[in-house]
Parts: sequence; structure tokens; C-alpha cells
Amino acid sequence: MNFIRIIPSLLISNGKLVKGSKFENFKNAGSPVTTVAALDSQIADEIFIIDIDSYNKKKKPDFKTLKKIAEVSSTPITFGGGIDSLETAKKIFLNGADKIFLNTILFNNLNIIHEISSVYGNQAIIGGMNVIKKNNKYYLLEDKNLKIDPIEYAKKLEKLGVAEIKIIYVDLEGTKKGIDYEYSKKINESVKIPCIFEGGLGNLEQLSKCFDYGLNSIAIGTMIIFSDYNIIKIKNYLKEKKRPVRL
Repeated sequence: MNFIRIIPSLLISNGKLVKGSKFENFKNAGSPVTTVAALDSQIADEIFIIDIDSYNKKKKPDFKTLKKIAEVSSTPITFGGGIDSLETAKKIFLNGADKIFLNTILFNNLNIIHEISSVYGNQAIIGGMNVIKKNNKYYLLEDKNLKIDPIEYAKKLEKLGVAEIKIIYVDLEGTKKGIDYEYSKKINESVKIPCIFEGGLGNLEQLSKCFDYGLNSIAIGTMIIFSDYNIIKIKNYLKEKKRPVRL
């Protein structure tokens, strides 16, 4: 049986857990170590950690916080932010990450996928797509010329050898308005590798609806940071809805 994956998506800045909306207005949300320890005990399927300081090229990746997080978690951890070389990737893995997340670097250096996979294998690499919507069309946030079609880009990442793709809807992130179900389905059906979707989910009904569209890997942030939900509550709800979850 293929279980649905519920994946907490956490942001860190200066060693703190933070959360914002639409990639802006980040607020302190507590300790990432304490939060990860709790999520681990709740049987999260995986945990995403993105260092937004290094993601925005302000600092090197926060290896120290990553190590502390890894020490309290038996749940697989994916780390992203500032990974611009094989050497940086090595340090990420040495400090406890099981997978790495690559996004912005791929617009300048696609070969990094091959460099890292030749050492750690393709299964350790997740490619990222920050999707925005303008005039009813979809683009990538990093594509300043608005010429790259996200679905074609997803196919490109698959061909280059990433094991999975994580899609974040920037315009919906942190809003609790619900994810873009129809477009997510199109992306999901355009590639054969797993896709993880994030952005806009704010309640259990919205989360359950994802699976009516064939979306089986969901990343959540606001739902568990600023709402009265935890992984156990979420999975129990999905189980009642006859969704296949790992308890």
C-alpha cells in the first residue's frame, strides 16, 4: 500500500523557527529543535527544513542548527538553502540531513544534480519549484522574464535526475485559502517521479481534498505552526476519511 505522506515544512532563520505568508513577513515561531522533536514523536513521515537566510544568500547554511535537529529526530530530514556545491552538500549530509533540496542554484548550475548524485545517489536530491500565478498563467518565481512553463520545467527536473519535486505556491503560502488543486493535478500527471505540494492549506477538509486530485505527498507549515493541529490529529482525521496513512 502506498501511504499518503504528511510532511511538516519548517523555516529557520538565525537558529529560530519562523513562519510567514507569501514568502514575506516572517514571525518567530519558537525553537526548531523542540518543534522537530514533537513532530518526530507524532510520526511525521518526513520533515523539510529550509534555512531562509542561506536561501536568500545572506549566510552559509546553518549547519549547527541542522545538527541539533538531527540529533532529536529519527524522521528523515530534507534540508535546503544555500546548497551551491558538492562540498556544501557533503556538510549538509554530515550534519544529519537525509536528503537535500535544490532550487535557486538550478537556474545557474544544472550540473550540480549530477555532481551530488554521483556521490550520494539520485534518491537524495529533491528539486524545487516556486510557482506564481499572473494573469491566469503560471510561472516560476525565479524566472524574471516569465518565460518558463512550470510543467515543462518539472519534466526537465525529472530528466536531469532529481528523485522528487517539491512545488510551492508562493501566492497561496500561509494564506489558508486552499491549494491550487487543478494545477497541482496537471503537474503531478506530467511526471513519473513523486511530487510534494505546499501552499495554502489551512484545515483538514482542504487537506483531505488533495487526495481526490491524486496528490499523495503534502507539505504543511501554517497548519501545524499557527493552528491547533498536530500530525496525529491530521492522520486520525484522514484515516476516518479512509485515506491510507501511516500511524
